[in-house]
Amino acid sequence: MTSNQDAQRIINEARGWIGTPYIHQASAKGQGADCLGLIRGVWRAIFGEEPETMPAYSPDWGEIDGEETMLNAAKRHFLPLAIDDLGPGDLVIFRWKQVVIAKHAGILTSDRHFIHAFERAGVVETTLGNPWRARIAAGFRFPDIPQKSQS
Repeated sequence: MTSNQDAQRIINEARGWIGTPYIHQASAKGQGADCLGLIRGVWRAIFGEEPETMPAYSPDWGEIDGEETMLNAAKRHFLPLAIDDLGPGDLVIFRWKQVVIAKHAGILTSDRHFIHAFERAGVVETTLGNPWRARIAAGFRFPDIPQKSQS
């Protein structure tokens, strides 16, 4: 389980991205990010190097072959959670429609809010209302955050 301190560190880092403009495939705080770029940037700030190299992707990626690229990557690097067990600091992945692949992500800041990058808004904190809740495809917890030595 993510400690309250670790969850708050993840949330604080994500909140530091608020106001970053939306730029497809970007992952630079204050300069540009898409939803995946936000998650990648938070990962880098907390853990250092990203766990795998991101291939280039188009805005319609996955819609042709139906590959669950985002969900599969999350399963490789995050800890799967039941949707009912999600809490602040956890990763949520969404489907725009039930019949399409999951391809949007955000970080929960509370039971009712999350941070994500949205095409016309940039990185924002949004209410996790019923329309968003209905789109949740999966939830994940960040791995344990390495503690800094006290030396």
